[in-house]
Amino acid sequence: MAFWQRSERGIGRGEAAESQLEAPIFAAFLLVCSLFILVLQLYVGNQTITMVVALSMLVFGITVARVQFGVGILVISMLLSPEIETGDEFSGEYMLNLRYDDILIAIIFMGVMVRLSFEGRLKLWRPSPINAGIVVYYSVCMFSNLLALRNGIQAWDRRSAFFVSLKMLEFYMVYFLSVQAMRSTKEIRNQLILFFIVALIVSGYGIYSIGTTPRVGAPFDAGGTEPNTLGGYLVVVICVAIGLYTQAPTRSLRLLLLGIGFLALIPLLYTLSRASYIALIAGMAVLGIISRRHEILTVLIVGLLASPFIMPKEVKDRVMVTVQTEAPPPTPSRWERPTPGRELRLTVDKSTEERFLVWRKVRYLMGVGWSFALFGGGVSWETVMDSQYARVFLESGIVGFLAFAYLQLSLLRSTRQSYLWATDWIGRGLSFGLFATTIALVMHGMGTISFLIVRVMEPFWFLIAATVIVRNLAIEEHWARYYARQRAEKQQRAQAQVSGPTTAPLPRSA
Repeated sequence: MAFWQRSERGIGRGEAAESQLEAPIFAAFLLVCSLFILVLQLYVGNQTITMVVALSMLVFGITVARVQFGVGILVISMLLSPEIETGDEFSGEYMLNLRYDDILIAIIFMGVMVRLSFEGRLKLWRPSPINAGIVVYYSVCMFSNLLALRNGIQAWDRRSAFFVSLKMLEFYMVYFLSVQAMRSTKEIRNQLILFFIVALIVSGYGIYSIGTTPRVGAPFDAGGTEPNTLGGYLVVVICVAIGLYTQAPTRSLRLLLLGIGFLALIPLLYTLSRASYIALIAGMAVLGIISRRHEILTVLIVGLLASPFIMPKEVKDRVMVTVQTEAPPPTPSRWERPTPGRELRLTVDKSTEERFLVWRKVRYLMGVGWSFALFGGGVSWETVMDSQYARVFLESGIVGFLAFAYLQLSLLRSTRQSYLWATDWIGRGLSFGLFATTIALVMHGMGTISFLIVRVMEPFWFLIAATVIVRNLAIEEHWARYYARQRAEKQQRAQAQVSGPTTAPLPRSA
């Protein structure tokens, strides 16, 4: 069987079949890689570096040989690759966490490009409403960086801006390579199975961690757990699983998808991430209302009403601490009397208060000058961790916020079209789940930087790429049916002209 799975019909005289060239080329590639690894080990003498280089070369070769295997490796590494703390000497003021997944994305991307150039199908842009949104938003961010560099803003660190911009580009690379790699509904189904297997492993790890840590986090978190990260990822998993549940054709599939969603819900509760709770409620409400599945809305409403009685104590304490009532401070003078109606006042905890205070920075930015108001202070300027939208305003200004909103609207538009045009249940369920996921992450972004979290955005953009493939396949099927119908009608007209009328025409009436 040929490595590249291409037809060898039409090979000219004296030309060699592709399958006859693949084995020697692949053997030569392995030989060159082995020699390079040997020389590297002798020169560097570091086994860790040698193993990383060897694994990277192996992944590159596998991706060139089988693109689907390379994408599968990427799906596994999104949540299960370790993080490495490199300190702040490379990234400036803030600590840089490097993951092997970051290296794999670049390697798999190059492997996909090489494979497509071999096949003569190298086309980076696949038709989608999302492409323009990505280009517009990322271009505005880069322009903000250039303005910050030109103006010499002291609080703006160029190294931090470089690495944050590179991380944003990494998300879009996942999207583009996944769009190029997946070509059929069968391949999407296989990658979804692998995605849910990884989700089950992560959920199992989260359940195992309950009681061993104050707040459950994702595997291999460097520097402590990141509950918002795991919470955002599990919201994606649950919304996609329930979206597929609404379209599943058999009872066994529906039960399986419900089981995946319920298993992911358990560690989500113990992340104690209130932003994730709000995001999940929003996603489930969208799924229940649009699909008109009354059981989803019923479970959601009953669960919210019964939450004071059925939720774990840690979850109830976390939610109740958000807003509290307390007595006002004592009067400074014995001559002053407390004002009637002010015996108690509402207060919020420190975490919630910071999410409100960050908007004071945004208001201050609006008054600094037109350049700051329109384009912000550059990526990573006045780094904010508690609000995606405040951070967008601070980094790229009003123009950047409008570009970010345009990107979100393009995501909703593309997933909606995929849902309406898809011809199979997997495509419809996946697109529907991603539509709800996008709205859920928009809500999640009110309490954290959801669209800059690596472990949330990598699977999210991978799944968005799958919905784009669903949309493109639906368009191709539509035009194939249209042209087939046109050809059939043309053949019928030609046959009618050749055979002539089958009956004599009736005489005209006087």
